[in-house]
Amino acid sequence: MKKHLFLGSSILTIGMLFAACGSPDTAEENTGTAPEEAAEEVVEEETDDSVFAEEAVEDTEDTEEETAAGEETEEPESELAGSLTQSEEQNYELTVLDGYELSAEEPGKDALYVSDNSAVFMRIETFTPEETDFASAEENMRQTLQAVNPDEQPVEVTDFDGSDFTQSAAYKVPSAEGTVTGIVYEKENLIVRLTIFDDSTVNATEDFIAMGKTIESLEQ
Repeated sequence: MKKHLFLGSSILTIGMLFAACGSPDTAEENTGTAPEEAAEEVVEEETDDSVFAEEAVEDTEDTEEETAAGEETEEPESELAGSLTQSEEQNYELTVLDGYELSAEEPGKDALYVSDNSAVFMRIETFTPEETDFASAEENMRQTLQAVNPDEQPVEVTDFDGSDFTQSAAYKVPSAEGTVTGIVYEKENLIVRLTIFDDSTVNATEDFIAMGKTIESLEQ
């Protein structure tokens, strides 16, 4: 009887020892998987953040490149390329483009004409405010156009840009050769009257207007 009790107690003790030895391994396995999963989540989050940061940098670089490209395509307005020429008859100077020449037409009037076609020209007259006023110069210009073509009323040139002047007016009438344009403008102490005689085969009106806008009074 004692042998059976001793044998039973020995078996029970051995079983408890095996159970005690197995528990730490299980605990280690259970606790060991959690850090690995957490590490994987951290790596995934860091990867997502890195991708987002790289995309943000690329977007910023693309925007900067587009802005730089846009700035390169915008060219500043340049001054009229030509020769600064002084009138021999009147107290002014202006920029004359290549292919045009300035000469005295008569006292108080100059002619700026196309070098190879003197019939296409712009008459230039300048006045001080003491010599005439803007209204009188404009009326005289309209009368000149009316005399060129009595059958047509002068029509206002609506696309003439007079923003650089104190006041301005521009009109035109058709002629046998093309168009005659009259312009009057005032700036500072100068009133300028321009009469452009253009030919439809030449079309130099835009050049004449551009040069006429560069007229500056000379200091006396």
